[in-house]
Amino acid sequence: MKWPLPENEGSRLERLRSFRILGTSREQEFDDIAHLAALMCDTPVAVIAFIDEQSVWFKAKIGLELNEIPRGGSFCAHAILQSDVLIVPDPISDKRFMNSFLVEQVGIRFYAGMPLITADTHILGTLAVMDRVPHFLTAEQLDALQIFARRIMNELELRRTQEAPSRERTRHAPTRQPPATILLVEDNNNLRNLLQRTLEGVGFSVFPAADGAEALRLCQQHDGILDLVVTDIVMPKLDGLELSEQISADRPETKFLFITGFEDRLPELRDYGANVLEKPFLPSELLRKVEDILDQREAATGTEG
Repeated sequence: MKWPLPENEGSRLERLRSFRILGTSREQEFDDIAHLAALMCDTPVAVIAFIDEQSVWFKAKIGLELNEIPRGGSFCAHAILQSDVLIVPDPISDKRFMNSFLVEQVGIRFYAGMPLITADTHILGTLAVMDRVPHFLTAEQLDALQIFARRIMNELELRRTQEAPSRERTRHAPTRQPPATILLVEDNNNLRNLLQRTLEGVGFSVFPAADGAEALRLCQQHDGILDLVVTDIVMPKLDGLELSEQISADRPETKFLFITGFEDRLPELRDYGANVLEKPFLPSELLRKVEDILDQREAATGTEG
């Protein structure tokens, strides 16, 4: 064999097959996680990879056209040997990887792969980010990778034990007529576009804004009902809390969902009774939170879609 094998390779492969993930079509849930991983780590390439006997197969990929690569000499062949992240800062000077497909054919010069670990400690693959130039990851970015890796496995475990994949993909589709209207306020363009596609993909009507001032203008121009405002806390011109106060003055019925990556603000927000979603989060988590807030509102008003 041209690559190292985990001690439990036989049972690892059995566990991998039990998830029935190999060879399946692309799915938005996994594409979104890869997109978020690339966004959080500021890398042009991100993949969700599963490793079978001979190959590394990509369930999701950002910045890479390949569907699979040979297992021999791959980063993943080594990443599944350990339970912590594998970081390769200079693969062209590392004899394990200098002749690997991604280094020679794609020009990869940085790799960080977080293992995808089942509840019974089998490692099925990795969530990996890569760059074609030397790169560095902060402790916060590594924490985000670990969170995303755990949530990939939670999704797979949930599908295998409780739900068919087709049910999971349609689980959050809103049934309201007309669809709920959401004002989405986020100053990161990539994240705002991703969240807008996620919300519109299940039928919500979304008004996107890049900052609080723009959001306030859109709110003033909108004559209809504004069901929910999803807003980051820290933004230029007008932050999320100031925005909520101004909107509430004219539209006291509007609900708010605050998204933030600043842990020191969370106790304050929760003591205030606010709906909060902590970064990093998955698009599916946003959908669940939005549905919960809107369902609570309908229950309180005695209305239904």
